[in-house]
Amino acid sequence: MSTVQTDRKSNVAVEVTLAVILLIAVAPIAWTVFLAFMPNRNIVASDWQISFWLGNFATIFADGTFMLQVLNSIMIVLGSVAVCMVVGSLAGYALSRLHPPRWLTIPALIIAAFIPLIPPMTLVPGLYLLLSEIGLIGTVPGLILVNGFLNLPFAALLMSSYFSGIPDELREAALVDGASEAKTFLLVMLPVVKPGLAAVGIFTGILAWNEFQMGLTLTSGGETAPVTVGIAGLLQPYAVTWGEMAAAGTLAAIPIIVMAVFANRQIVAGLTAGAVKG
Repeated sequence: MSTVQTDRKSNVAVEVTLAVILLIAVAPIAWTVFLAFMPNRNIVASDWQISFWLGNFATIFADGTFMLQVLNSIMIVLGSVAVCMVVGSLAGYALSRLHPPRWLTIPALIIAAFIPLIPPMTLVPGLYLLLSEIGLIGTVPGLILVNGFLNLPFAALLMSSYFSGIPDELREAALVDGASEAKTFLLVMLPVVKPGLAAVGIFTGILAWNEFQMGLTLTSGGETAPVTVGIAGLLQPYAVTWGEMAAAGTLAAIPIIVMAVFANRQIVAGLTAGAVKG
């Protein structure tokens, strides 16, 4: 058997494997979209009765609660992304370039590495009491702070990796020319790490949009909840509205899918550059 034939068989095997993986990944999404356009009675019927129906979408938008939950999630995403990009870039720059003392950096790095390893539910009691004390329990600003807190270690460490990859001569030249540290950060260093900022913003946005546990435990549901909690609320004790759940899930998935499609290049460029520079 020639080398060319071996390579062709190897390529075919890889392509078939990738096609199977893609099918497994797409099948649940396609099934959800399919159920979103079917009445509940057809979904639970013993025989297949396929029909096209928009009633599920009309039902979830009927009282306006679902739309408010979508707006809550949008505000949580925007706020969390802003917090992580601003604080994460400042923290990353400080860790990378300002060389703070070890008594400060070591605890900060330990905490940053420790927070992602903790199951989020173990933090709920402390966060609940904290938000209650400052009057933010069950509010969108409270969920913004919580999501920012949970995603900030990733943002800070990724931005630190980017800043570490910039030649130090660039910062030194700006300081020699009379620029302050703040002006050097804003006008010289920050524009160079735009791919890192994009990666931080995209990943933080996806994580904040999909977050469920904190939204469930730190809000009272209804109009105060994010969209993920609203979808779960359609699961009732005595009835499961599969069609409405599928319709809500389909609508909730659209922003993330669109973001992933249009930001795919930025995601790959951001993570690849961060890995190479780090």
